[in-house]
Amino acid sequence: MLLIFIRILLILLVLRVRDIRDILPAFLRFQICLCCIASLILSSVDCVRHVRYVPDPEKDINQWLSNFSHQISFHYEYEAKLRFVRMEGTGYCVIGEGEKLSGTWFGEGSAQKFEYVGVGDIEYSRTDRDWERLSRGEESDIFAQITRILSTKKYSYQGQNQSYEYVFKANIPFLDPGRRKEMVGLITISPRNFLPDFVWAGLPDSSTYWTARLFDYNSKKTIKPPVKDKSEYLIIPVNEEAEDRSSLEKRLKLLSLDYRLEELGEGFLLKLPLHYGLDDAMTFLQPGGMVLYAVAEQQQESGRIAYLLGDARKPVYLTELLATDRDIKDVKISFDRSSALRMQLRLRGKRMLPYRVAIEVDSIVIGTAPLDTLKKSDRIDLYPEMQHNEIEILRAYILQPLGAYEVRASGGERR
Repeated sequence: MLLIFIRILLILLVLRVRDIRDILPAFLRFQICLCCIASLILSSVDCVRHVRYVPDPEKDINQWLSNFSHQISFHYEYEAKLRFVRMEGTGYCVIGEGEKLSGTWFGEGSAQKFEYVGVGDIEYSRTDRDWERLSRGEESDIFAQITRILSTKKYSYQGQNQSYEYVFKANIPFLDPGRRKEMVGLITISPRNFLPDFVWAGLPDSSTYWTARLFDYNSKKTIKPPVKDKSEYLIIPVNEEAEDRSSLEKRLKLLSLDYRLEELGEGFLLKLPLHYGLDDAMTFLQPGGMVLYAVAEQQQESGRIAYLLGDARKPVYLTELLATDRDIKDVKISFDRSSALRMQLRLRGKRMLPYRVAIEVDSIVIGTAPLDTLKKSDRIDLYPEMQHNEIEILRAYILQPLGAYEVRASGGERR
């Protein structure tokens, strides 16, 4: 309190002492007042100070596009013009899960409406009376189209109009395979959320092109297939110590799955939407669990060497074990000011932590994080290079570890 009182006096002195007013210009006195006030505010707030994000459009474009792939969802309007046909449509995409779109094909004086729902590797196409199930193609996967168009790492910054504008060499051969090397592209990034809001790719004369406007990020959370087909999987405990039904139910609910779980004599029968295959079911029911380690700077200081996301080029030198999943109260997933995906671990109680920590989930180091070591903390922020749906799976692994289960297809598909 004494320190705050002294700072208030300093502010009053700056405002009232005539000698200073006579010597210093008005704007400089104003700056001094602001500095004192800011110092007062910061000393009264018990939080970690974060550096305010200042965008650099010359350098940040590749990070912004990486952040784009980590969003939950987006809506879009798009148009494509080929030699003899043109198409336009609208839809929304839940990244890593699927999308729903509808529109019209135009060609030689005719028009034909279409509607697709793509989930996993399955595509449902609307017919006159029903839905036809097919293998999923790129026509119902606009995220794959955008990713391929933007496969370059070289973008030339053109300045800022309403958005940051870039030109690049586009990879979109299906528009005109014979002239694929001539394709160029334009992308604009919104200064509001630092995510793409417009993409154009095609020939310089616009005789063929593909374009999309992107908006309303992260308002959709899931895609529902139009047909309620199910796959069935047997869940067999590997040993007697495996958890009961309640633990399985909690894991599946954390994953926000549309499921049914039935008890069998030897285990459980799990019913999932058809687009979830055996590999998906096995992923959902991995044992999980989490271990938090201190990280050393040098190999000789470590007790064990791990590799970030299993990449042998990215060693992580682990030392002291700091916490396990039992010490975790919650895991929050959010986006920061630059739209980067953030996973926050919330510990049970504040503690002193080392300068850098590593988080290992299901025996894989998923990320490291620098920390404020000057005071106790109960929160750790991570920025794993993963899609949002993958982070959701990690969250479920941490909050509800499981015992070992064998997962196999039961051979049933029911409507």
